[in-house]
Amino acid sequence: MFKTSKIIFVAFISMLLFNGCKGNKGSNKVYKDVVVLHSLSDSKGLNPHATSDAEARKQYDNIYQGMIGYDCASMNPVPVLAKEMPIVTMLAKGMEITYEIKPEAAWENGSPVTADDYIFSLKSGVCPKVTNEHEKQDLEIITDVKVDPANPKKFTVVLKEQYIKYLDATGNTVRVMPEYKFDPEKVLRKYTIAQLLDSKSAANSDPKITAFADFYNGEKANRDPNYVNGSGPYKLEKWETGQRIILVKKDNWWGEKYKTTNQFFEANPKRLQFETINDFNTAITALQDEKLDEIYVTPAKDFIELDNSPKFKANFIKSEPNMLVYAYLGLNTRDKILSDIKVRQALAHLVNVDQIIEKVQYGKAERVVGPILPAKKNDYNADLKPYDFSVEKAKALLAEAGWKDSDGDGILDKVLDGKKTDFKIKYSFNQGNPTRETIGLLCQQMFKQVGIELTIGSMDWSLYQDELKKGNSQMFYGSWIQDPTPDDQKQIFHSNSRNGGSNYAGWGNSVSDALIDQIRTEMDETKRGLLNKQLQKMLYDEVPNIFLYTSNFRNCIHKRFENLHEGPVYPGFWAAGFKVKDGYKVEDDKTATAKTK
Repeated sequence: MFKTSKIIFVAFISMLLFNGCKGNKGSNKVYKDVVVLHSLSDSKGLNPHATSDAEARKQYDNIYQGMIGYDCASMNPVPVLAKEMPIVTMLAKGMEITYEIKPEAAWENGSPVTADDYIFSLKSGVCPKVTNEHEKQDLEIITDVKVDPANPKKFTVVLKEQYIKYLDATGNTVRVMPEYKFDPEKVLRKYTIAQLLDSKSAANSDPKITAFADFYNGEKANRDPNYVNGSGPYKLEKWETGQRIILVKKDNWWGEKYKTTNQFFEANPKRLQFETINDFNTAITALQDEKLDEIYVTPAKDFIELDNSPKFKANFIKSEPNMLVYAYLGLNTRDKILSDIKVRQALAHLVNVDQIIEKVQYGKAERVVGPILPAKKNDYNADLKPYDFSVEKAKALLAEAGWKDSDGDGILDKVLDGKKTDFKIKYSFNQGNPTRETIGLLCQQMFKQVGIELTIGSMDWSLYQDELKKGNSQMFYGSWIQDPTPDDQKQIFHSNSRNGGSNYAGWGNSVSDALIDQIRTEMDETKRGLLNKQLQKMLYDEVPNIFLYTSNFRNCIHKRFENLHEGPVYPGFWAAGFKVKDGYKVEDDKTATAKTK
């Protein structure tokens, strides 16, 4: 009797352990036909030509398509709206890129996607008063688009110079949007591309252009389901501010016939739901409770400690492909305290990056010395050695710059603009990001050793972005996500990108600008590599940014999914391609309908 009971008990425990290891596969749990993805904050908007934040990109990638896209795993460019990869013609000065749109490509109302839609979208990207300075650096090199008179889906993009990112600029930056929906009065047709780019043209004072820009930047073009609808497989169903954005798969989408072509034509889940939770502890709890299917875990400590959670291990996997990104601390070079190069060099010696990698990133990062990643061996300047952590070197540089504690209060001071000024600066970061907060606290301790008072302040993502763009932030945490294309630093380091671009440090001069411009048009990889190394040396010496590290993705994804398309291209997977594995139950439309009645 006792032996039999013992055998049954052991078998029961074994069954429980086995079921725990395989998660809910084979259980009675029925999952909804949705992928729930974590967002740390609300997106600024879903118009790709009027927003630059990475969170929005995860969402609008499923709505609006370019002529090409980058495969997540291989990083290779593949045709999306384009029938095939474009024909490139090199000219004595400039180049021409010829595309043809897939014959089936259509908007939801059934009308075809044509070259006119491409031209409209390109013009919207350079239109005065549209908040898209981040795009203009790529698009300003385009002078014309010539439509094939015999084929409204075929066109040639004319570039005034040869450009290293010609494919990305013409094929990926220009997300094609329906002209009939966003510009029914055809306001932009009145002006050429050159006129829209010219700050002195009549377009800048045209009230119709102003009205278009107000609409295009506004709520309807960014948040209204009646407008947020492109040629992609999903459309906006609902946006609940501060809570979630829901995309729903279209019925009878034109791209279904291409679903075996590449990832951009895979649209398996019925819905993609982006759940906004701006506290990581709350988000991780939601993940473990299966209220989220995916999360990028910024705090390395939390990512590691998830291995201790039975609920996590039962239902989730970790996905850690290489990431095309670098992190940095930006220093506002236009600030009266931080404008001195010696001061910025001193701060670089006070940031213990090795400690940050060890204590904050738990070793899950690789140090960088500039904006080009070490994997790009042709362009990376391996001769530059990272700034070492040295309080003595920092003190010497600050003394050379004229900073001393003249009144004995423990804080350095200097006369600036005729007024005694204490060395007090503020470090800013976005709310809900404990990694960025911890780095700020470490810097605060390091700076205090030499008499610098660093205050720390967090703010909502949208407000944080606005303050950066206005140049109001002194010291700030930044992270730059890259595409698998040649490096063009104009958007983040050219002086023309101070207002409206992403040059939040306000750095740049005629020498650095000329070098950046030269790199953009140098098609010879060897020569371009040498130029890139020169630029890195300038950035290293003048320290507009304290470069920190590059790291892998730290994605967590539910075990019920396969076909993840893991790889280096942001965000490290393709959610629309997720398929539910055999053995997991998913409610069908009939089940869902019955539950709502």
